[in-house]
Amino acid sequence: MRELKQIYLILLVGVVAVSTAIAEKPNIGMVDMQKLFAQYYRSEMAQQQFNQDYAGIQKKVNQQVEVINEMISQLKSLDEKLKSELLDENLKQKYSQEFQLIDQQRKMLIEEMKRVEYEEKKEVARRKSASMQGIMSEIRAKVVSFAEKHEYDFVFDKSGKNTNQISFFIYLKDATDITASMLKELNKLAPAAASE
Repeated sequence: MRELKQIYLILLVGVVAVSTAIAEKPNIGMVDMQKLFAQYYRSEMAQQQFNQDYAGIQKKVNQQVEVINEMISQLKSLDEKLKSELLDENLKQKYSQEFQLIDQQRKMLIEEMKRVEYEEKKEVARRKSASMQGIMSEIRAKVVSFAEKHEYDFVFDKSGKNTNQISFFIYLKDATDITASMLKELNKLAPAAASE
Protein backbone atom coordinates (compact mmCIF):
# COMPACT_ATOMS: atom_id res chain seq x y z
CA MET A 1 0.00 0.00 0.00
CA ARG A 2 2.87 2.33 0.86
CA GLU A 3 4.49 1.62 -2.54
CA LEU A 4 1.23 2.44 -4.26
CA LYS A 5 1.08 5.81 -2.46
CA GLN A 6 4.68 6.56 -3.54
CA ILE A 7 3.88 5.73 -7.17
CA TYR A 8 0.74 7.89 -6.97
CA LEU A 9 2.74 10.75 -5.46
CA ILE A 10 5.42 10.48 -8.18
CA LEU A 11 2.75 10.49 -10.89
CA LEU A 12 1.06 13.50 -9.31
CA VAL A 13 4.34 15.44 -9.14
CA GLY A 14 5.02 14.49 -12.79
CA VAL A 15 1.59 15.68 -13.93
CA VAL A 16 2.01 18.96 -12.04
CA ALA A 17 5.48 19.47 -13.57
CA VAL A 18 4.21 18.75 -17.09
CA SER A 19 1.19 21.02 -16.57
CA THR A 20 3.48 23.82 -15.38
CA ALA A 21 5.80 23.34 -18.35
CA ILE A 22 2.87 23.39 -20.77
CA ALA A 23 1.43 26.48 -19.09
CA GLU A 24 4.72 28.35 -19.63
CA LYS A 25 4.82 29.22 -23.30
CA PRO A 26 8.29 28.63 -24.74
CA ASN A 27 10.04 31.59 -26.39
CA ILE A 28 10.74 30.44 -29.97
CA GLY A 29 12.88 32.21 -32.54
CA MET A 30 13.57 31.59 -36.20
CA VAL A 31 16.60 32.66 -38.18
CA ASP A 32 17.55 32.33 -41.84
CA MET A 33 21.16 31.10 -41.60
CA GLN A 34 21.67 31.21 -45.37
CA LYS A 35 20.66 34.87 -45.45
CA LEU A 36 22.89 35.66 -42.47
CA PHE A 37 25.82 33.96 -44.17
CA ALA A 38 25.21 35.62 -47.54
CA GLN A 39 24.80 39.12 -46.08
CA TYR A 40 27.46 38.99 -43.36
CA TYR A 41 30.20 41.45 -44.32
CA ARG A 42 32.94 38.94 -43.50
CA SER A 43 31.39 36.40 -45.92
CA GLU A 44 31.22 39.04 -48.64
CA MET A 45 34.84 40.13 -48.04
CA ALA A 46 36.06 36.52 -48.07
CA GLN A 47 34.14 35.81 -51.29
CA GLN A 48 35.68 38.90 -52.94
CA GLN A 49 39.16 37.67 -51.95
CA PHE A 50 38.51 34.19 -53.34
CA ASN A 51 37.12 35.71 -56.56
CA GLN A 52 40.37 37.69 -56.87
CA ASP A 53 42.38 34.51 -56.25
CA TYR A 54 40.46 32.69 -58.99
CA ALA A 55 40.85 35.70 -61.32
CA GLY A 56 44.61 35.64 -60.68
CA ILE A 57 44.76 31.98 -61.65
CA GLN A 58 42.73 32.69 -64.79
CA LYS A 59 45.05 35.58 -65.69
CA LYS A 60 48.07 33.24 -65.53
CA VAL A 61 46.22 30.67 -67.65
CA ASN A 62 45.36 33.37 -70.22
CA GLN A 63 49.00 34.43 -70.40
CA GLN A 64 50.05 30.84 -71.02
CA VAL A 65 47.31 30.44 -73.64
CA GLU A 66 48.79 33.45 -75.46
CA VAL A 67 52.20 31.72 -75.50
CA ILE A 68 50.56 28.51 -76.74
CA ASN A 69 48.70 30.43 -79.46
CA GLU A 70 52.00 31.99 -80.56
CA MET A 71 53.49 28.49 -80.77
CA ILE A 72 50.51 27.36 -82.86
CA SER A 73 51.14 30.27 -85.22
CA GLN A 74 54.77 29.22 -85.52
CA LEU A 75 53.69 25.64 -86.20
CA LYS A 76 51.30 26.77 -88.95
CA SER A 77 54.06 28.84 -90.53
CA LEU A 78 56.48 25.90 -90.43
CA ASP A 79 53.81 23.58 -91.82
CA GLU A 80 53.32 25.96 -94.78
CA LYS A 81 57.07 26.01 -95.40
CA LEU A 82 57.22 22.20 -95.23
CA LYS A 83 54.51 21.94 -97.90
CA SER A 84 56.59 23.98 -100.34
CA GLU A 85 57.91 21.93 -103.26
CA LEU A 86 60.81 24.34 -103.74
CA LEU A 87 62.32 23.39 -100.38
CA ASP A 88 65.63 21.50 -100.44
CA GLU A 89 66.20 18.50 -98.14
CA ASN A 90 68.40 20.35 -95.61
CA LEU A 91 65.79 23.08 -95.02
CA LYS A 92 63.01 20.48 -94.96
CA GLN A 93 64.85 18.55 -92.25
CA LYS A 94 65.59 21.77 -90.31
CA TYR A 95 61.94 22.92 -90.45
CA SER A 96 60.72 19.44 -89.56
CA GLN A 97 62.94 19.29 -86.45
CA GLU A 98 61.93 22.81 -85.46
CA PHE A 99 58.24 21.87 -85.91
CA GLN A 100 58.65 18.78 -83.69
CA LEU A 101 60.52 20.73 -81.02
CA ILE A 102 57.92 23.53 -80.86
CA ASP A 103 55.04 21.02 -80.92
CA GLN A 104 56.61 19.06 -78.06
CA GLN A 105 57.14 22.26 -76.05
CA ARG A 106 53.52 23.26 -76.74
CA LYS A 107 52.20 19.91 -75.46
CA MET A 108 54.39 20.10 -72.35
CA LEU A 109 53.26 23.67 -71.68
CA ILE A 110 49.60 22.66 -71.99
CA GLU A 111 50.08 19.77 -69.55
CA GLU A 112 51.96 21.98 -67.08
CA MET A 113 49.35 24.74 -67.39
CA LYS A 114 46.50 22.28 -66.67
CA ARG A 115 48.36 20.76 -63.70
CA VAL A 116 49.19 24.13 -62.12
CA GLU A 117 45.68 25.48 -62.74
CA TYR A 118 44.14 22.39 -61.12
CA GLU A 119 46.44 22.52 -58.08
CA GLU A 120 46.01 26.27 -57.55
CA LYS A 121 42.21 26.09 -57.88
CA LYS A 122 42.15 23.11 -55.52
CA GLU A 123 44.17 25.09 -52.94
CA VAL A 124 41.87 28.12 -53.23
CA ALA A 125 38.83 25.83 -52.87
CA ARG A 126 40.38 24.25 -49.74
CA ARG A 127 41.05 27.67 -48.19
CA LYS A 128 37.57 28.86 -49.18
CA SER A 129 35.90 25.84 -47.56
CA ALA A 130 37.87 26.31 -44.33
CA SER A 131 37.12 30.04 -44.29
CA MET A 132 33.41 29.58 -44.93
CA GLN A 133 33.15 26.91 -42.20
CA GLY A 134 34.89 29.27 -39.79
CA ILE A 135 32.53 32.11 -40.68
CA MET A 136 29.50 29.83 -40.29
CA SER A 137 30.76 28.72 -36.85
CA GLU A 138 31.18 32.37 -35.87
CA ILE A 139 27.61 33.15 -37.01
CA ARG A 140 26.24 30.16 -35.06
CA ALA A 141 28.08 31.30 -31.92
CA LYS A 142 26.64 34.81 -32.29
CA VAL A 143 23.11 33.41 -32.80
CA VAL A 144 23.51 31.32 -29.62
CA SER A 145 24.78 34.37 -27.70
CA PHE A 146 21.88 36.48 -29.03
CA ALA A 147 19.37 33.73 -28.09
CA GLU A 148 20.77 33.46 -24.57
CA LYS A 149 20.79 37.25 -24.11
CA HIS A 150 17.15 37.53 -25.27
CA GLU A 151 16.09 34.34 -23.41
CA TYR A 152 14.94 32.27 -26.37
CA ASP A 153 14.16 28.65 -25.47
CA PHE A 154 14.56 27.48 -29.08
CA VAL A 155 15.95 29.03 -32.26
CA PHE A 156 15.26 27.20 -35.50
CA ASP A 157 17.00 27.67 -38.86
CA LYS A 158 14.16 28.36 -41.27
CA SER A 159 16.46 27.95 -44.28
CA GLY A 160 17.11 24.30 -43.38
CA LYS A 161 15.84 21.87 -46.01
CA ASN A 162 15.23 18.14 -46.06
CA THR A 163 16.47 15.82 -48.83
CA ASN A 164 13.55 16.90 -51.04
CA GLN A 165 14.61 20.56 -50.66
CA ILE A 166 11.51 21.32 -48.60
CA SER A 167 11.74 23.36 -45.40
CA PHE A 168 11.57 21.29 -42.22
CA PHE A 169 9.22 23.85 -40.70
CA ILE A 170 5.95 24.29 -42.50
CA TYR A 171 4.43 26.18 -39.59
CA LEU A 172 5.79 27.49 -36.29
CA LYS A 173 3.25 29.16 -34.05
CA ASP A 174 4.42 32.26 -32.20
CA ALA A 175 7.98 32.06 -33.53
CA THR A 176 9.83 35.37 -33.81
CA ASP A 177 12.04 35.88 -36.87
CA ILE A 178 15.34 37.23 -35.54
CA THR A 179 17.17 37.30 -38.90
CA ALA A 180 17.06 41.11 -39.29
CA SER A 181 18.23 41.65 -35.70
CA MET A 182 21.05 39.16 -36.20
CA LEU A 183 22.13 40.82 -39.46
CA LYS A 184 22.34 44.15 -37.65
CA GLU A 185 24.35 42.52 -34.86
CA LEU A 186 26.71 40.72 -37.25
CA ASN A 187 27.37 43.75 -39.44
CA LYS A 188 27.74 46.39 -36.74
CA LEU A 189 31.56 46.15 -37.01
CA ALA A 190 31.60 46.17 -40.83
CA PRO A 191 34.02 48.59 -42.46
CA ALA A 192 32.29 51.55 -44.11
CA ALA A 193 33.00 50.34 -47.67
CA ALA A 194 31.59 46.85 -46.98
CA SER A 195 28.34 48.13 -45.49
CA GLU A 196 27.51 50.47 -48.42
